[in-house]
Amino acid sequence: MKNIQTMKQRAQKGFTLIELMIVVAIIGILAALAIPAYQDYTIKSRVGEGASLSGGFKTAIDVYWSENGTLSNTGTNISSATLGLTSVAAEYVSDISIVLSGTRPNLEVALRDSTKLGSAANTCFTYIPTAPRGTSGNLQWTVSEVCAGGTDLPVKYLPKT
Repeated sequence: MKNIQTMKQRAQKGFTLIELMIVVAIIGILAALAIPAYQDYTIKSRVGEGASLSGGFKTAIDVYWSENGTLSNTGTNISSATLGLTSVAAEYVSDISIVLSGTRPNLEVALRDSTKLGSAANTCFTYIPTAPRGTSGNLQWTVSEVCAGGTDLPVKYLPKT
């Protein structure tokens, strides 16, 4: 009977140094993988501000298309003034403007030079409308990292259409 009691007293009451070192190593590996992914996620969410602010511009161009059946204004091109729009800026967006590609009005979203945007700072991206065949139907919007007025946004930060 005494043997069992002495065995219980000698039982391990903590962790060994090697066990603690393994746990610390695992946490370090997970942190090394998670921190860059988290930073990319936060930058992408900040770039998303431009996507949400461009909604009013997209709607104005959609309305113009549905009323006129064309994306050009009989000899003159569509502009912010034609559509009654004013410049938009926010915390991470410096400007949203209509840039013409031929007669097609593209929306260019310029991002601010902010340290919170990381490698997306001082870049821009473009929304491109595509008219359906014929004169009826809705415009289809695609997003591109290429822009006419500045540095292109890295592809990994592009918002969805």
